Amino acid sequence: MKALVINQFGGPERLQVSDYAMPSSKRRGVLIRVHAAGVNPVDYKIRNGSMKWITGRKFPRILGFDVAGTIEQADSGSKHKPGDRVFAMLPFTGGGYAEFVAVAEKYVYSIPKMISYEEAAATPLAALTAYQAFLKTNSLEAGKKVLINGASGGVGSFAVQIARAMGLEVTAVTSSKNVEFAAQLGAHRVIDYTREDFTKTGLRFDTVFDAVAKSSFPKCKGILNKNGQYITTVPNNGLFRHMPANFLRSKKASYILVKPSGGDLAIIADLIEKGQVKAVVEKTYPMDEGGAAHQLLESQRVRGKLVLVNTF
Repeated sequence: MKALVINQFGGPERLQVSDYAMPSSKRRGVLIRVHAAGVNPVDYKIRNGSMKWITGRKFPRILGFDVAGTIEQADSGSKHKPGDRVFAMLPFTGGGYAEFVAVAEKYVYSIPKMISYEEAAATPLAALTAYQAFLKTNSLEAGKKVLINGASGGVGSFAVQIARAMGLEVTAVTSSKNVEFAAQLGAHRVIDYTREDFTKTGLRFDTVFDAVAKSSFPKCKGILNKNGQYITTVPNNGLFRHMPANFLRSKKASYILVKPSGGDLAIIADLIEKGQVKAVVEKTYPMDEGGAAHQLLESQRVRGKLVLVNTF
């Protein structure tokens, strides 16, 4: 099969189309013919080597953790059959930038009928990150107040919509050009960080979700209500210093490490079908132009998600 592969760490130019061994769907897995693959910040961080302490140095490597496509092969006892439209977040071995990918059936769910492969591919990792962050902080209780920093990005745009769908009071933090966009997503209040420091507004929250990991627990602790929680998408040394003291104080600090889950994806799919959540796809690229997608994503100016369309 054809795949978009890296053979060493480096810039976007390291992504090259290559022949690659066909994956196997044995051991309760399914084989998916990939129609579209989502692009996430973790992809370029693996590509440039900044996560090699986690991922190791094994090459060649196929990036990509979001896929949408059709079932190519499934066991006779599978709940899916060839031709079914499905989407999934892959485990952290990746493999989404390819013609085919094998994945455990427990990570797979049917694509809602009203959305495209591109919208489906933009959904799993970002939406699951947001949903699981709210679960971890016990935030999914109507009326709770949540602040989402980075509300216009992939994770943030889903976080605003999921929080609103669950009945939370949502304050979104974003740049000037995305204020209206965040409001359209459903935020009750939008703070333009270029004009105002969200930690100095006098507002208080039950949860601060730092979807872009641009703030810190010490900066946000003062805007948390009693028993409030700060959660970020990227842990750092400062966070690890604060977390051991969580049991001593009412205000907590944590991070979210998203996990593939067909069960959680079913909840997201239900919200999509109800019209409460929708993927925002800023731009699509042919898969062989993955380098250009990475270059744009690294500019940190993407609204919502980028998606690669399989043209192999």
